[in-house]
Amino acid sequence: MALNMLRLCVGCDTIEDLLAYHPDDSEPWLLHTRMSPKRADELLDGGSLYRIFKGMILCRQKILAIRTVGEHPNARCEITLDAEIIRVAPTPRRAFQGWRYF
Repeated sequence: MALNMLRLCVGCDTIEDLLAYHPDDSEPWLLHTRMSPKRADELLDGGSLYRIFKGMILCRQKILAIRTVGEHPNARCEITLDAEIIRVAPTPRRAFQGWRYF
């Protein structure tokens, strides 16, 4: 069963703002985080990243790859997302820091 991830979209108020930030829709998106998800295999088995704008889940992107870049102590996680943004029914979600499994 696929596992999904929630992430706050900071600096963008709408999906259109997010699209303007990454204008080339043919290239995959890269998302950088400090920590690698421990359940990465489940995320790669059809999982998506759901984005939260101002307390509402508004869209998702399919997770294509998860890899660690750099060496310790500067290692970071790089998550590759599909270029297609899929709008979802607006769903309220409380604030949190970082990302969460969904």
